[in-house]
Amino acid sequence: MRRRNPKPGPQRWVRRGLALLLAAAGLYVYLVETEVKPRVEELAEYECRAIVVQAMNEAVSAEMQRTPALYQDLYTLTYAPNGALCAVQADTAALNRAQLALVDAVQQALAALPARSWTFPLGSLSGWSVLGGLGPDWEMQLQPRGYVEGRMEEEAESLSINRTRYTVSLALQVTINMVLDGKHSTAVVAERIPVASLLLEGEVPTYYSGG
Repeated sequence: MRRRNPKPGPQRWVRRGLALLLAAAGLYVYLVETEVKPRVEELAEYECRAIVVQAMNEAVSAEMQRTPALYQDLYTLTYAPNGALCAVQADTAALNRAQLALVDAVQQALAALPARSWTFPLGSLSGWSVLGGLGPDWEMQLQPRGYVEGRMEEEAESLSINRTRYTVSLALQVTINMVLDGKHSTAVVAERIPVASLLLEGEVPTYYSGG
């Protein structure tokens, strides 16, 4: 006589259900920690960098248009008796004034940036194409705030045998604070924005001074 296998009792079904729930929860945590969070952080940093770089360039451009005289005559050219250009001398005081004004303009622009938020389906952030557009939404909030450091940099570039370009640029470095899912993180954004440029024709000067 064959013995029939007993049907699973209620407790066994409960245990199986709990095991499935634990497995699903573990898979969810794994996806969030290994796939979703890194992608969200990468996306947040990319978006924040784009916002900050745009704000920096717009602030510098607006400030230079507002007070154009502040960014003129940053150099003094010295010529030899034969008329040849022999020295390019930067006006240190003028460079410092321009630097202070531009850095302050950038700092104010960053302080005025509003918080921004985006919503993405969890499945789209998992990296699995079969889950694209599925699952609950993941909200990303950015509050780009930053501390601005800047300095004027000068560069001499030889374009050809008898042509040289001298450029004054504002080198900016901004440490931005990002708030993502209630957590704070930082990123460093660097940008170099031309402020003044001189195109010199003739012999390359034998003497160049940065101030």
